[in-house]
Amino acid sequence: MNLSVLMLSAAFAQEGDSSTWDLLDIPGQVQPDDPYWELELLYHQHRYQEGLTRTKALRAESPEDVELAWHQIRFMFEVAERLDRTDTSMDKEAWYQEMATLAEAALAQDPDHAHLLFGKGVALGRLGTTRGVLASLGMAAPIEQSWTQCMQSEHRYRSIAGEEMLPCDCAHALGMFYRLVPDSWIVDLIAGTRGSLEKSLEMQLWANSCKPDDISIEKELGVSQLCLGQKTSNNQMITDGRTNLLHLGSLPVRTPSDTTDQDHARKLLLEPGLACEYSRDGQQDLDEEKLKEQAP
Repeated sequence: MNLSVLMLSAAFAQEGDSSTWDLLDIPGQVQPDDPYWELELLYHQHRYQEGLTRTKALRAESPEDVELAWHQIRFMFEVAERLDRTDTSMDKEAWYQEMATLAEAALAQDPDHAHLLFGKGVALGRLGTTRGVLASLGMAAPIEQSWTQCMQSEHRYRSIAGEEMLPCDCAHALGMFYRLVPDSWIVDLIAGTRGSLEKSLEMQLWANSCKPDDISIEKELGVSQLCLGQKTSNNQMITDGRTNLLHLGSLPVRTPSDTTDQDHARKLLLEPGLACEYSRDGQQDLDEEKLKEQAP
């Protein structure tokens, strides 16, 4: 471990946060002897801009290092997520395109790299949302392929406190994908794939067993159960969905988006009819519109 990593680790401990490391004795758990423990610490502390700056500096020295590539993609995603959706200071289309291009270039060196496959799907998904519905559909098949390949990978990874776990998070992403992509022949014709509520539930159940007590996963599991339960008049499935959403309030917050997900779970319990169309971004847009309407 180099001097800068030791110094950062010491500073981290002095802040009194070392108890939140939550390092488990499981395959894939990142450890302090990881070559990029410094970046893992910054990610764990939610110091995303600092992490991005440091990663870019390291990549300038080792531009062919695929490990640094996925760290950069992850930090870029988190930096963009912290911005208000109405913030025009960032060209988000160019930002997400850079993420996708970086993933593609690194995958050319290591086509089965789970982190890069996950990052590629995330980048393309976000890029599609900036370009509109048709562009999103055009990217659906490569997104599905990337996340499916990631989910089927034998690679195991768990960040310091389990904020990110592979392949669990790939299954989670696929579950959202299958719920939100329309299930119709015209979509299949355009996109080369289609949505499926049954697949969505299957993926979220798998993700939840892989990464239990995760707020985002359990919320999406509850949403899939509410949606499919209402579509098929399955009262037990609706009850299961409500139970999972109610459980979120007792789970530990690990990421900045967890509190938002807990709030959205409460809204979905009050209005379960929103489940099939629900997305975190869409709900936040709706909340902001309501606030504007209520403003004097």
